[in-house]
Order: sequence, then C-alpha cells, then structure tokens
Amino acid sequence: MGKYALKRVLLLIPTLFLVCVIVFALMRMIPGSAVDMVVYNYQQNGMSITYEEAEAALGLDKPAVQQFFIWFGGVLTGDLGECLFRGDTVWEVISSQMPVSLELGLMSLLFTVLFSIPIGLFCAAHPDTISDTIIRTLSVVLASVPIFWIGTLVLVYPAVWWGYSVPLTYVPITKNFMSNMSMFLVPSLVSAITMAGNNIRSVRTMTLEVMRQDYVRTSWAKGAKESRVMFFHAFRNALIPIVTMFGGMAAGIIGGSVVIENMFNIPGIGQQMVTALNNRDYPLAQGCTVIFAVFVMVINLVVDLAYKWCDPRVELE
Repeated sequence: MGKYALKRVLLLIPTLFLVCVIVFALMRMIPGSAVDMVVYNYQQNGMSITYEEAEAALGLDKPAVQQFFIWFGGVLTGDLGECLFRGDTVWEVISSQMPVSLELGLMSLLFTVLFSIPIGLFCAAHPDTISDTIIRTLSVVLASVPIFWIGTLVLVYPAVWWGYSVPLTYVPITKNFMSNMSMFLVPSLVSAITMAGNNIRSVRTMTLEVMRQDYVRTSWAKGAKESRVMFFHAFRNALIPIVTMFGGMAAGIIGGSVVIENMFNIPGIGQQMVTALNNRDYPLAQGCTVIFAVFVMVINLVVDLAYKWCDPRVELE
C-alpha cells in the first residue's frame, strides 16, 4: 500500500499542472478583465489612468505564458500571489475563510451520513413496504429539487409565518459557540437533506444487493440476529461503493457549498470565489480553484486507500 500511495502522491504534480493550465486559461476567457475594472473605478472617482498603466500596475503586461509560469512556480512553493484589489495575499484570504467552509462542509457531511445510512439500512431491512415506498419517493423528490429553491423557502417562509430569520452575521465558534451553531445549523441541514436524497437510495440498493448473497442467507439460516446480519455482514460488504459515494461528497466539503454560502451570507471560500470572479481578481479566483482541486485529489487518495481497510481482498496497484 505504501508504494501505491507514493505513486499516487507523485501523480498529483502533473495533475496539478493540468488543473492550473485549465484554470489559468479559463480565467482569461471570461468576458471583461481586471484592467477594465481598474479603469472604470478610476473614471468613477474622477481620475484618469490609461489601459497600459493599469495593465502594468496589475502585472498583466507580460505575455500570458510568462504570467502562467510565474504563477505556477509560486503555486509549487506555496505562494499563490497577491489579490489584485485588496492588500492581502491570496493565501491570507483563503486561510482566514477556509475554517468557515470546513465547518459548514463537515456539518453538512455529518448530517448527510446521519440521515442516509440509518434510513437506507431501514429501507433495505424492510424492502417494498409502505414505509420503504414513502421514503424512496421523498428521496427522489429531495434529489430532484434544486438546493437554492429549498434554501429560498427556508429563508422566506419562517420569516413570514413565525417571524424567525436565520442569523446572517458570522460569529466564530471560538467566540460564541451557540451563536455560531445557530447560523450554521440551518444551512448545513438544507445542504444535507438535498444530498441525502440520492444517498439513501444508494445505501438501500447496495445493502440489498449484498443481502441477496449466499453467505448472508446462511447467516439468517443459522439464526443470527437481524442487527448482526445487517451491520457485520451486509453493510460492511457494501461499504466500498458507499465509501466511494461519501468520498465524493467529502471532496466537495470546501468548494461544494458555493450556493449555500452566498444564500446564507456565510463568509467562506465559496462566497469569496464568487466575489473574486465578479471583480475579475485572477490570482484570488485561481488560488481558490487550486485549493479546491488539491483538496479533491487528496480526498480521492484517502478514499482509494480506504478500500483496502473496508475489504482486505482489494488489490491496490
């Protein structure tokens, strides 16, 4: 396993290079530019600046290829550059907002697991019953409804009917735990119930498939308890596809809450990413995307290694 892990870690470098090339190119393809923003802001304030002067001030007067390799060299050394429109470095902005996105993502993932696995196992233990049919129907509805629609309902109707509004002012968890939880609880639940729709059906399907195997029938025939058969035989052997499913969700912990962060005014990386794109702040948008990509690659590596833990028969090559 160590050899496999080392090989995968080494593969992260060319993968990161390709990601950086794509991100750099796509950012330059967005209509408008940071230079236009600078010139416009100067004009609005009654000052004048030429396009060439603004380009030189932002460091965008060099050839695109040279700009890319300067930036990529910094990425390899941990220097993501400086924001174009604020005095902070990209890493300072990301490091200050990463804990916020991590908290929201981890809470959403925790609630998703708490919803998906017990309910999915319940449906697998009682297939084709009325309760199973109702849960599967609700799961399809939850998986089909856009998250921004549910978020809008949660923001609007409680305020209209009961005068309750979700807190929209961020308070660090280290300063006031209850205030922090009151802000993150509703967004994480909204995110979790939308993700749980597909996951409940997946857990049910994978567990039912294993329960039809001969060794599970043998356990039933020997008179094993239902809980033991479900957890130690069926569920454990269905873990690999389930780990893959939740691994994909974990990979989106940081960057997967862009909509929720903007709807509930949560100052995380997702919200910062949208602001950077609107302002054409190339280094900040590129830095956020690179962090997303690295996080996804690391989580995928952890998921692949987890296969061996779930099933010792898995060969990692």
